Amino acid sequence: MSKEEAILRYKTSMAVFKKWRSEGAITDADLLAIDTLLAEKYSLSSCSIFLENDLLCGEKRVIDSTVKGGSYGKKNNQN
Repeated sequence: MSKEEAILRYKTSMAVFKKWRSEGAITDADLLAIDTLLAEKYSLSSCSIFLENDLLCGEKRVIDSTVKGGSYGKKNNQN
């Protein structure tokens, strides 16, 4: 299977599971576990840009993290 086909199959599968989550059939935790399993099944790296991980989620944002005493994304470097 080519890398492009693997990505397409992963994305298609995740679309189905995301719909199930929106309908309440599975939880966010279930979706995260399914995401991990599908990534492994289709040989996608855990840091692949094609994964469905929500990097814009507040608690996962690197831009809001503190680095060397500063806080990126905050006005005047204040928390």
